[in-house]
Amino acid sequence: MVDDLKGRILDAAVDCFLESHPGARIHAAIAERAKVSRPTVYKYVGDQDAIVMALIERDISRMHAAIEPIVTRPGTLRQRFVDTIVAVVEYARNHALLQKVLRENPISVLPWFTVHSEQVIQTGLALFTPHVKQAIADGEFPTVDPIVIVEWCCRLILSLITTPGTVRIDDSAALRRYLEDLLDVGLPR
Repeated sequence: MVDDLKGRILDAAVDCFLESHPGARIHAAIAERAKVSRPTVYKYVGDQDAIVMALIERDISRMHAAIEPIVTRPGTLRQRFVDTIVAVVEYARNHALLQKVLRENPISVLPWFTVHSEQVIQTGLALFTPHVKQAIADGEFPTVDPIVIVEWCCRLILSLITTPGTVRIDDSAALRRYLEDLLDVGLPR
């Protein structure tokens, strides 16, 4: 019941954020759309920053579920790494709310992916560290701290999603070539 209510509030928040102008305070609109009171929104999700973080965490979990088959499929670690990064970047590229905010008001979301990214990285660590530990156990990786590997991947993904550069992240083939070249720097084929 609590998860259903929180999910309904977060679904309403997505709709309200998509319809609102950048920087709008939308607690009342979220409450109205979710058919709950404003105090209920605060009780189950929190203030607007907490809503944003809850949406980020929920969407990271959804993204993980969508790409877990890529992470766990047979194949070389290198290929799974490239395929996973491409899938995560594509997921972000197709995420309507993230793209709206990055386009219209990037300053409002960039702190969540930069100076306040610890929560996002912690979520990534919780989801992907078990996969890296398994790859180490299977002999696909040298014995290294899996947290370092996963955090590096999270930082790479955050940078690719939020920072314009010479790599066209909207072109999966170009992104794949970039990642292959990046790996060639330190991981020979």
